[in-house]
Amino acid sequence: GTAGSEEKCAYLTGELSLDAAVNYKTAGDLYTALRDACPQGLDVYFENVGGAMLDAVLRLLNPFSRIVLCGMISQYNLAAPEPGPRFLVTMIPNRTLMQAFIISDHLDRHAEFIREVGGWLAAGKLKYRETVVEGIENAPKAFLGLFQGENLGKMLVRLAPDPK
Repeated sequence: GTAGSEEKCAYLTGELSLDAAVNYKTAGDLYTALRDACPQGLDVYFENVGGAMLDAVLRLLNPFSRIVLCGMISQYNLAAPEPGPRFLVTMIPNRTLMQAFIISDHLDRHAEFIREVGGWLAAGKLKYRETVVEGIENAPKAFLGLFQGENLGKMLVRLAPDPK
């Protein structure tokens, strides 16, 4: 996994039991750090970052690897698009499949998802963290905090105290 702080990396390797985690803010050469963390290469990559992260990952793909394309947050607020991705050519000899998805493509499966994932949550099979910010007046600060990595897990804004 990758994260932007040592605390988040420790969460990934500790509580979530990932084999390795790379702090992309302190890694230096991201390709080398990811290669060291994944010496056998990558078979599946969930793309939600773009930019330098995607460039590094493309160089580590194994044959018949898959990329699930969900977002590219590093690109969202750029005044002008960065050049790249620079290593798309690696997808050809590796026969990599990259496919984007949007949740609205699967609304017909929402009830099934709620049943299945709800059962996993109830059974304690899924672990998660939430960062909760109190009050609607703090919603803009919480939203901007997402881009600064101020959250661990899902960022939520509590509008009122929980009813007891």
